[in-house]
Amino acid sequence: MYIYTTGERAYAMEMAKLLDPENVHFNSKVIAQGDCTQRHQKGLDVVLGHESAVLILDDTEPVWVKHKDNLILMERYNFFASSCRQFGFNCKSLSELKSDESEADGALATVLEVLKQIHGMFFDQKLGDNLVDRDVRQVKRFYMIPAFTPLRRHVFSELGLRCSNLSTL
Repeated sequence: MYIYTTGERAYAMEMAKLLDPENVHFNSKVIAQGDCTQRHQKGLDVVLGHESAVLILDDTEPVWVKHKDNLILMERYNFFASSCRQFGFNCKSLSELKSDESEADGALATVLEVLKQIHGMFFDQKLGDNLVDRDVRQVKRFYMIPAFTPLRRHVFSELGLRCSNLSTL
């Protein structure tokens, strides 16, 4: 996993310390403003990995002009007061409220479940060991189809999943 920001490297490193204090998930893999190849844009050209295997989690869609199919757009997480001011929100931040979102059903917990489900589908052993022909963008696209539609039933049956499992996805 990477932290990818159009902000300064110092900011990104501080975020990495907050999000991953044990340095387990990001392992100092930070892409910052100075690494970007286009001003005010983010691109996968600076990420090690094939586009077909990369999911992007971001709260700003316009910066991903070339990679919208890889993007899972989430709501902005306004923990710090400076974030609320920067983005014009007239509200108290979570840190000012001395609170945080619900650990069970807040935005971060919800998107974590989405990521886990897509990851599980992408790496499903029933599909064999050949990852070259898989495309996480297709998995994401089908994951976003409402449950119990004929198309989703077909896709999941192709993956070897029973319709009774669809309600949990």
